[in-house]
Amino acid sequence: MRRRYLIIVVAVLAGCAACFLIARAKQRAELLGCGNYMVSICFAGRMWANDNGDRFPPDLLSMSNEVVTPKIFICPGDHSRKPAANWASFTPEQSSFEMVTPSLRDGDTNAVFLRCKIHGTIGYADGSVFVNGKRHRKS
Repeated sequence: MRRRYLIIVVAVLAGCAACFLIARAKQRAELLGCGNYMVSICFAGRMWANDNGDRFPPDLLSMSNEVVTPKIFICPGDHSRKPAANWASFTPEQSSFEMVTPSLRDGDTNAVFLRCKIHGTIGYADGSVFVNGKRHRKS
């Protein structure tokens, strides 16, 4: 009887540990996805600046020609927002990301361009992104 009880306790603990590891892996994947989205948005901003006097866009909607869909403006970790179906229905409130420095000059590489409202991930004008204080490498 005692051995059976011990097996049940170990199985329950193993199940709890597995659930914790799965949740942790999901959070990590969402954070990495957030970094990947931010790298793409920062580069779209640079492309916009190349066509517009070396100034970054004044708002996210201005990048509609550089970004295929507004769905990229929803962080993978943001489960409260629904992506806009198209650019005509997109509003900045639907975005998980906010422009910290609108109309940033392209050469201002030390200025923060974009920030994730969910993770606090930050993106710079040169396209570099920092997740939890570490430079993000696009995967």
